[in-house]
Amino acid sequence: MSAARLRIWVIGLIVVAAVLSFIGSSQNLRVVYGLGFGVFLVAVCVYALWRRAVRNERAARVFDREAKTDETGTRADQ
Repeated sequence: MSAARLRIWVIGLIVVAAVLSFIGSSQNLRVVYGLGFGVFLVAVCVYALWRRAVRNERAARVFDREAKTDETGTRADQ
């Protein structure tokens, strides 16, 4: 899964966790509050996957100076 898609999932899970926690605490429903906490823990795990995906995508875009030079070309001054 791409880093952009994982980022959307993290944001969505945090919003769902906040809504569930708010409803659970305002209505004094421990099960809903606990479910919100569980969703938050899943969001933390997805956040870790997102950070790893960002690191891997950035590592794949490393600029290779040797690939950009034209050492085999013929020029008049060589």
